[in-house]
Order: sequence, then structure tokens, then C-alpha cells
Amino acid sequence: MQNTRSPSIPDLLIQHVPRNIVMGAEDASEAGALRAHLVTKDMDDKHRKNALGTMRAFHMNEAFDEMLRATDVVHTPLKGNGVVVGQSGIFKFSRVNMSSAMWNNCRRSAIRRQLAEANQTMTQLIQPSLFAPEPITTGTFFFVACFSGSLTNQPERPLEIHIAVPDAQMKGWLFREPLQRFLARYDEAPQQQIDLAKPKLKTGLLETGQHTAP
Repeated sequence: MQNTRSPSIPDLLIQHVPRNIVMGAEDASEAGALRAHLVTKDMDDKHRKNALGTMRAFHMNEAFDEMLRATDVVHTPLKGNGVVVGQSGIFKFSRVNMSSAMWNNCRRSAIRRQLAEANQTMTQLIQPSLFAPEPITTGTFFFVACFSGSLTNQPERPLEIHIAVPDAQMKGWLFREPLQRFLARYDEAPQQQIDLAKPKLKTGLLETGQHTAP
């Protein structure tokens, strides 16, 4: 009998997101965090923590943009403190920083909340419905860099980096896993990745609901 098992969320991620994007996001997160640490490490401690958080946002966005351009990913342009959003297969994705103890602060971003709405149909993979399953044609995930929140505990790099799929209301997570563990799935999975080759589009043509410069 033919196997008709519905794909899991990790299955869909493996199918639509090439390994080099995941590896590149990990490298970009660490490089951007280190740059931010180096430009703020000698500042007065009374405001260094605030400065470090701000510089992480700018430098990690910049490193993320560099990675997306290097991997030919269609994405929104780098602009101020705007969210940089890429697309791979059915998934739109971005990056976010969090304290390792607080996994809910990305709800403050209207853009990320809007992106998460695409995961409505993906909920059926976690909570099966009595109705026939709907086709999953869109999705959103985030690369989440978890920091200690301390200037004395590894301020120069994330404690851990996760790949995380939020629920549609951004109140919880349908899937989240450290990148090192997730990367091992590529070696375990069958060769099911879709052909992602497509005409190269200009940066900034991705629709996210945020206004970008022409």
C-alpha cells in the first residue's frame, strides 16, 4: 500500500529550504552578533546593554542580508530597522533575537505577526481536524538567536540558534529546534527537496506588507 502520510513540519522545511540557507543563517547570526559586541564592548555599562541590543539588530540584519544575497534568495531590501524577509519554496522567513528565557517578545513586530498568519493551515499537522486536510501552500518560520541577556555571559554570540515555526496568532510555536539538531535532518531525510531553481528576481519584490524603497 502506498504511504499517504501527511508531511510533518520538519519534512516541509527540509523539502523547501536548502541546507545552505540554514547553515548561512547560523553563520550570519554569529558574525553579526560578534560585530555588535566589538563595537559596544568598551562602552559604559550603564547603557552598554541597550547599545548592544540595538547594534545586534543592525549588524545581524546586515549579515543576514549578506547571506541572502550570497545564496540568491529573493528578499526584501535592508532598510533601517525594518524586518528583512526572504522566501524559499512555500516559506517566507526572517530572523529575530530573543532572551533565552523569553520566547514571546517577537509578537511586538506587526510584520512578524502578519507573516505568521500564513501558518493557519499548517496547524492541522499538529492538531488534526475532523474535516479533510487543506493543502499547505504557504508558511513562515524564523531563525531565532537566543542570547543570555547578560553582559557577562557570552555577550558576543548567541547561546543557541533555533529554527522556529510560529502558530498563526504568534502565541506559541508549532515547531522549534536548535539549528545543529535540525541540520542533521538533511542527512536523515530522503532526497525530496523540490527544484528551487527559478528566474532571479530583483531584491525587494517580495510582498510582506511593509513598504520598501523602489
